[in-house]
Amino acid sequence: MLGKTLLLFALLCSAGTPVLAKDAEKKHVLRLKTKTLAQACHQLSRIYDVAFVCAKGAHSKSLTTDLVGRYSITQALNILLRDTDYAYQMTPDGIIVTSKPAAKHNRQNTVIDEVVVMGIQASLTRAQTLKKATTEISDAVVAQDIAAYPNINTAEALQRIPGVVITREAGEGRQVSLRGLSADFTLVTVNGMPVLANNDSPMDSRVQKQHDRSFDFNLFSAELFSQTQVFKAYSVEQPAGGLAGTLALRTTRPFDREGFNFVVTPQVSYNEYTKQPAERITSMVSNTWGDWGAILSVSYGKRWVEEQGANTIRWRQIALPDNSLSLLSPQLQSTLAQGDVIIPRGNRYSIWRSEQNRLGIGGGLEYKGPKGHVNLDVLHAKLDSQRDEFHLYPRGYESTPIIWGLTQLTDAEINHKNELIYSRYQDARVATESRYQQTKTDYDQVVLSAAFTLSQDTHWNILLGEEKSSFIIPISNKIYTRGVSDVSVDYRDGRYFADIQYASNLRQDSMWYMNEIDLEEYASATHYRHAKTAVNQTFFDKLNIEWGLDFNRFTTFSSSTYQSDLLKELWANTETALPTGMTRLLNSHSNASWLGLKTNQAIQSFSLNPYDLGANPYAIQNNTTRLREDKSAAYISAKWQTDTLTIQAGLRYQKEKISVTLDSFEACCSTAKHQQWLPSINLAFQPNAQWIIRLGLSRNIGFPSFEDLSSALAYDEQNKIVYGANHQLAPYTSDNVDIAIERYIEQHTSMSVSVFYKNISDFIVPQATEMTFGEANLPNLWADTDLDSTTLITLVNKTNQEQASIAGIETMVRYERPDLPKPWGNMGVVGHYTFIQGQMTYYNEFNGQPLFDKSMPNLSKHTGSLTLYYETERFNARLSATYRDSYIYRVNSANLNDEDETGFHPSTYLDASVRYKLNSQWQLQGEALNLTNEREEQYTSSQDRAYNSTTSGRTFYLGVNYRY
Repeated sequence: MLGKTLLLFALLCSAGTPVLAKDAEKKHVLRLKTKTLAQACHQLSRIYDVAFVCAKGAHSKSLTTDLVGRYSITQALNILLRDTDYAYQMTPDGIIVTSKPAAKHNRQNTVIDEVVVMGIQASLTRAQTLKKATTEISDAVVAQDIAAYPNINTAEALQRIPGVVITREAGEGRQVSLRGLSADFTLVTVNGMPVLANNDSPMDSRVQKQHDRSFDFNLFSAELFSQTQVFKAYSVEQPAGGLAGTLALRTTRPFDREGFNFVVTPQVSYNEYTKQPAERITSMVSNTWGDWGAILSVSYGKRWVEEQGANTIRWRQIALPDNSLSLLSPQLQSTLAQGDVIIPRGNRYSIWRSEQNRLGIGGGLEYKGPKGHVNLDVLHAKLDSQRDEFHLYPRGYESTPIIWGLTQLTDAEINHKNELIYSRYQDARVATESRYQQTKTDYDQVVLSAAFTLSQDTHWNILLGEEKSSFIIPISNKIYTRGVSDVSVDYRDGRYFADIQYASNLRQDSMWYMNEIDLEEYASATHYRHAKTAVNQTFFDKLNIEWGLDFNRFTTFSSSTYQSDLLKELWANTETALPTGMTRLLNSHSNASWLGLKTNQAIQSFSLNPYDLGANPYAIQNNTTRLREDKSAAYISAKWQTDTLTIQAGLRYQKEKISVTLDSFEACCSTAKHQQWLPSINLAFQPNAQWIIRLGLSRNIGFPSFEDLSSALAYDEQNKIVYGANHQLAPYTSDNVDIAIERYIEQHTSMSVSVFYKNISDFIVPQATEMTFGEANLPNLWADTDLDSTTLITLVNKTNQEQASIAGIETMVRYERPDLPKPWGNMGVVGHYTFIQGQMTYYNEFNGQPLFDKSMPNLSKHTGSLTLYYETERFNARLSATYRDSYIYRVNSANLNDEDETGFHPSTYLDASVRYKLNSQWQLQGEALNLTNEREEQYTSSQDRAYNSTTSGRTFYLGVNYRY
């Protein structure tokens, strides 16, 4: 009985795919130079992607038969075992190789010696199998693949899919963009329902308090999910809204691995900047009993991160005061006083620190009976952070180092672009900024899905789900100090990282005086409710018809409350010393060390409450918006399938009702209704086992940003201009063409090329219209102004009036030759390259006039990745490089003189992982992230000037995996 239990457990824990009757006769080219039975099983497992269980003695059993030719797995086994004392048995879970007496008389007494399973190769093959089985053009990452890649979160694994790029926060993947479009256009589903979860960046240059439609993946640990499929071509069965594509995540379920399973992986990590070990532990327990199964997954991690670097408050043409230029040459005095020179402002050294606590819990119940399959999936995630931010910078006149009437500029150098790249100041203004934030992100989801067999040809599917997420910054406080020192700012040797030198000792209390205090609170939340039902019927064994309905209600709100410039006026005329005992030495920056403040304690020392704005005797400003979207859809899809051709065509009718409320208004601002017809045709032609040709024609939509729909109106009294959102905005519409050719040379060697084109209409841009205030039909929020119904104003708001297009080519290659002798047969490579091109017209936000044609935001023309791996029965290792070309982050038409655009330079991240299997239960694993300590360079303006350059340090993980 013990032997039978071990045999069953071994099969259930194996990494190979089940052996189906049709798979048993598939033939592959073999070049096996076998020595032992175990080696033969090992190679066959890799070539056919099948789990093997070998009886005791397989290690020492010599084989004399070599296999060269084209064989099915049954043919290969019959030849190999023909003259041996061993036999094989094919089961749904794998192939059992035992000695003939045991196989013939009493298998339950067989002693199991090893399980031949594949890690990297098998998971890549599963992803390939999922891709081949899907009619639409797609790519996938499966459970073992996610876990095997550097596994802080799911985004890290997805970046190795063609057309997928990620943005990073403190070196960690955060948001995912598809095919050169903004992350707002990527629809994310978890267990079949659309979801949304936001957090933010501590950096202003990356946009704090980010409330948008992009999904932040750094909320989740990768181990909570068993697979992620990226649908690049649209089909009407999918929810609408993924104009760029759909990322479908699925959590692990009990019947993914039948029987009792328990896995635990504790890890510790080290980052070269924080010098503080972090801990992380993930665990999963599951069991199945007949038709029922249950699972619980838990992941918890605590880590400390630090980013450090140099940044500016952008560059500006500034006329420097004459009384600060007298020590310069007459030519420099004249040039700098005219105001034509472009000067870097607020040249800062900065440190961002964060203590992060990440918790993920996934649970599920599963029923898998003869007439029905039911899943109840529950997911909870939590990411809490305590963040400190410190800046050291000259902060005088126009954010230069100049104190009016005191500072002297003693030397300067201007380059051929008329930029001030070197300057030295005497008695200049220096300043520090200390900031403390708490952030809390919570995510909760429950999904009930069921599939019932009503008859042999009729099936009914239902899905009910609810998801809530919130992002809160209950505390966000800043405190500033000022001082005087000689300063030099030098960009001559590093255009994107200034050399800033201070003559004074910045670590002395007496150097600094108090300057001002800012307090803020922020909160946003989203809530999804989703229902879907579909009936699927089969006719003539080849035609499948599916009818479906789905309903979705989405609500979101954001609220920002703040008090600014507290005590600034009082401290401007006095020299108030730093509070005693409230300083902290900042010496981790590679270029400077200085005194910061313990933010909240220092604020309290001046009789202010940093935790409750209402307790302070100052005015509170608040902005709150609420938005609700009700969506419903009906679709019909027909699928015709033969041995070589699959055609899937359908039509979806989609309608939305959008309601927007600004709390500064007395009532709901506006309600808008929209409807669309979304067709799709997907074709897959497979003339033989080696080739698949795919074609996709479809229309999909993308929803306007929350800011475009719900930002508050503003009035420029001097110019009689009203700025505001347009609550009537319709969705973006994209007509898509997708073509792909896939070549599967052997089981572990494949390549694919896909081409796509998107023509996007109803693009949202600003538009200016002259009218009377009465014609504008806007609520009279400005009773204290001269506005009345006859006042002529210019209304500048967003409208659907522009078109844009984007096109690209994606290539991917996987190469492995398991038939080669060691070590070459144990090696493999996976790589991809993507080229994307697309432009759009940018407009001036103030007057609605076109500015220029440039690449779309987030579009990197060239992206790619390369992964080299080596794997044996006990050991595997991989080295991965991921490249992303430069891209525009956003266009800023608010002040074109300072910054017409901002974006990022190219980056290449290098990661590695190593795993060693001690036995069937224990495994050692190590990972290294950001091996080159890549510097993220964010530029400002189309002239490519320095904005923000940061590094986050190398991180190393060491852990052990136990499986029972």
